[in-house]
Amino acid sequence: MNRSSYVTRNRAVRNRAIPSRVTRAASASALLVALVGASMLEAQSATSGQAPVPANPYTSVSRWTPPPLPGGKKPITQDTYDEWRTISGSSLSNDGKWAAYTLSPVVGEGELVVRATAAATEYRAPRGFTGRPQLQPAADSAAQFSAQPAQFSANGQFVAFTMYASRADVERARSRRGTPTPRNGLGIMNLADGTLTRVAGVRSYRFARTGGRFLAYLLEDTTAAPRNGAGAAPAVPVAPRRENGVTLVLRDLTASTEQRIEGVTAFAFDDDEKWLGYTVSTRDGAGNGAFVRALASGAVTPLLTGQATYRGLTFDRKGTQVALVADLGDSTPKPKMAVYHASLVPTKGKPITARKIVAATEAPAGLLIAERGALNFTREGNGVIFALGNVPMDSIPADSLADKAGYDLWHWKDTQIQPQQRVSANRDRNRTYTALYTIASGKWTQLANDSLRVTVSNDGRRVLGINAVEYAIPQFWGEGASDAYLIDPITGARTLIAKGLDGNAQLSPGGNYVTWFEKGQWVSYATATGTKSVLTDKLPVKFQDEEFDSPDVPPPYGLGGWSTADKRVLVYDRFDIWEVDPAGVVAPKNLTDGDGRRAGMTFRVVSLDREDPFLDAATPLLLRAVDSLTKASGFWRDRMGVDVKPEKIVMADRNLNGLQKARNAEQYLLTQSTYRDFPDLYTGTTIASTTRISDANPQDAQYPRGTVELVSWLNGDGIPLRGLLHKPENFDPSKQYPMVVYFYEKLTDGLHNYVAPSGRNTVNPLVYNSLGYLVFQPDIVYTDGQPGPSAAKSIIPGVQALIAKGFVDPRRVGITGQSWGGYQSAYLITVTNMFAAAVPNATVVNMTSAYGGIRWQSGLARAFQYEHTQSRIGGSLWEYPERFVENSPLFKLDRVTTPVLFMANDNDGSVPWYQGIELYVAMRRLQKEAYMVVYNGDEHNPTKRANQKDIDKKMIEFFAVKLQGAEAPSWMVRGIPFLEKGRDQVKMSDTTAGGTAPVRPNGGK
Repeated sequence: MNRSSYVTRNRAVRNRAIPSRVTRAASASALLVALVGASMLEAQSATSGQAPVPANPYTSVSRWTPPPLPGGKKPITQDTYDEWRTISGSSLSNDGKWAAYTLSPVVGEGELVVRATAAATEYRAPRGFTGRPQLQPAADSAAQFSAQPAQFSANGQFVAFTMYASRADVERARSRRGTPTPRNGLGIMNLADGTLTRVAGVRSYRFARTGGRFLAYLLEDTTAAPRNGAGAAPAVPVAPRRENGVTLVLRDLTASTEQRIEGVTAFAFDDDEKWLGYTVSTRDGAGNGAFVRALASGAVTPLLTGQATYRGLTFDRKGTQVALVADLGDSTPKPKMAVYHASLVPTKGKPITARKIVAATEAPAGLLIAERGALNFTREGNGVIFALGNVPMDSIPADSLADKAGYDLWHWKDTQIQPQQRVSANRDRNRTYTALYTIASGKWTQLANDSLRVTVSNDGRRVLGINAVEYAIPQFWGEGASDAYLIDPITGARTLIAKGLDGNAQLSPGGNYVTWFEKGQWVSYATATGTKSVLTDKLPVKFQDEEFDSPDVPPPYGLGGWSTADKRVLVYDRFDIWEVDPAGVVAPKNLTDGDGRRAGMTFRVVSLDREDPFLDAATPLLLRAVDSLTKASGFWRDRMGVDVKPEKIVMADRNLNGLQKARNAEQYLLTQSTYRDFPDLYTGTTIASTTRISDANPQDAQYPRGTVELVSWLNGDGIPLRGLLHKPENFDPSKQYPMVVYFYEKLTDGLHNYVAPSGRNTVNPLVYNSLGYLVFQPDIVYTDGQPGPSAAKSIIPGVQALIAKGFVDPRRVGITGQSWGGYQSAYLITVTNMFAAAVPNATVVNMTSAYGGIRWQSGLARAFQYEHTQSRIGGSLWEYPERFVENSPLFKLDRVTTPVLFMANDNDGSVPWYQGIELYVAMRRLQKEAYMVVYNGDEHNPTKRANQKDIDKKMIEFFAVKLQGAEAPSWMVRGIPFLEKGRDQVKMSDTTAGGTAPVRPNGGK
């Protein structure tokens, strides 16, 4: 049940009247009788007994044979899923002459493609096993492999990229214990002729931002540590934590020469390729230190030398200063870091050397300078931002609690409940707090602490602090807030500027203003004068979500950016962009002249220079536009500060997205897609005229691909709704088809999104179309306090409208959803029998028990979700107990006549898997047909590739039985007894003289 609005805010809804077109006393069943009529609703009452069981308990409809595939087309199978390719890491060279991207199959070997933008020249190089399926269930995104993007040299003459091991090598290492994990290599492609240089065993590599002459890379350590005899300690003892460096190779790409530097632990270029900085740590301590190398002359300057740990070496943007942290001179068992600074601008009579600017002893009690915390200069270079960390607590010996009590204490005043603390334990253990050293004053200040997070302006002269700790307990049920402070970077003094904000305050790039959204309006605070101005209260539009349908404060549409020196700020309404004076003196101007609202088209700013924090008012402003009715998209241009109308560059019934521009040339790169067309790469010297330069999936034409269209109907309250209808290729409107209904809030914005064949716990329209189904994806609008009836009032009339067209077989309609969609699927089968099969995956069926549960992946209590966000009850269980009951499918499962298959995984971190158990136990008690699949150790959405494919297979088989009259598979006929668990997944040798154990109906009973 993921949703961006889960970000908790301050709420004032406890006594708010919940608007509804039906009374709270009206039951959901009575509502739906009025909505769909008795002919469609034949749900049982609690006393009417069990529904009649069909003669064939596994097939409720006659056999329906899907139409043959179009001539020459191949069937889509699960093996088909694996061959589909994706494009990732696309980029342009600075001069715009080349585009590069990685092409990877879902499972298999990938390749780097480098293509000339103005010619047909194309080079390809293998990247190894980039399409790696996840073999173990894990919620951590780090477990999911992703190939690193390739990098162009700044002059556009070379491309460097990581080369991964082959699939065979990876699988060999995985299957053989003791086989080392294959190391990554480095590929260097010369774009003059496509020549590829391979370097084995490379840990990391780097180009400078400008220049392009040099490439530096750090080699893997392939040697064992030298020992003074078998099992003896190193000849020269080193302090704990010291790490030994490896070889750094500095390659001159122009001269084709190399310099090797031994014992390097970390390295960095300055932006302008004047310096290479690096730190050295060797086993014997010889040559240890931090150094800079002048790339023009090769001269090496030591900044610090001696036995120590050196971390975080960084340059300022101009390449005139360097900073690092080191524990030089501290020989204690747990040495502490100090901050060092060096000017790289020679001073007469003084050598370039680093000086200590913050000593380890200056850290406040209980804190130390963080060894691996953030270290960088302010954007203007007038300050050094570093991090303080907590002094590590002593570890409890592993066996010291063997005979002691083991427990958690849940204290009612804890700012975070124990599950949250558990989830965030590693982060909290390594938490750091921002500090700032101001170079001109020679002083430093701790800015952040455990209750205050900060933003530092580009020049380091303004600091914004946000404190939400005071509201941590009400945040537990969704009524959190935050206070905003200005912090003096020299003294650390705080000035409260806003209290109890519903959303977060933001510091402008120049540090001249703080902005926030309050009571439906944008507000600014001038940091120099303390003047507060309401910026949008005189304007005739709303700046918060006009379509928001949760019992909460609607969020704002947001800001589009700031002009140079913070002179103007761009503010979004639903459709248009407003140019606003943050000082509140000059009247706001509708930058897009209201054209967006008149046309029903949403304009948003596109910034192509990600390194510039400002929008240049002297140059045209680029906008992306999306038509809210047709979902067409495109790009427009406009100007700040002048009275001109927005000018269309390109607009098409496609999804135009991912726009990039070469840093030093008028060359653009973007993707274009439709449901039928993969988002391949297009490039051109103008956005209006581009040429396709990739063809990721030419095999697409070999498989059937239907069509998608927008359909409309009125919901039960007379509100116009729309949905997506996916039709099979060669659809014949004179015939009747089975249909699967799949939904999640609103999906119509995806009209022009390409769909690749795939399978997991959701419905893939392309796959189901190829099997002969229609796929319907209806949008839903909600009434506070009535999430279940709202879904019914939206979905059932939509299905009826399609049935009325004559091409949907009303006996062959199935429904499915995942998470929030799963809940609504479970609810709908309690109020109508129009669905012949249902797959409500990861569903909540009992809001009363789910309300008091925990979202284990985040550690958050589930109450906020029901009171303020997606579940839309609008208050607590004690305020609205009847709403929790009326909207819970569990209490009406006796009315269900629809067969059910559902997934409830035992490591689901979003929906308690006991909700699945409640559904299973109730259906079993009522003797309703139900099958629960539990993927052991897996998540809310299965992450293990085999589990994804298995639930996809079971859903397809279940719908085939119930909607097409296919023969039931063994798992539906007899189940899978625990003693046979896993035997269906592997080939087993014969266990009896006559072969494997016979299959017996109903589990052998």
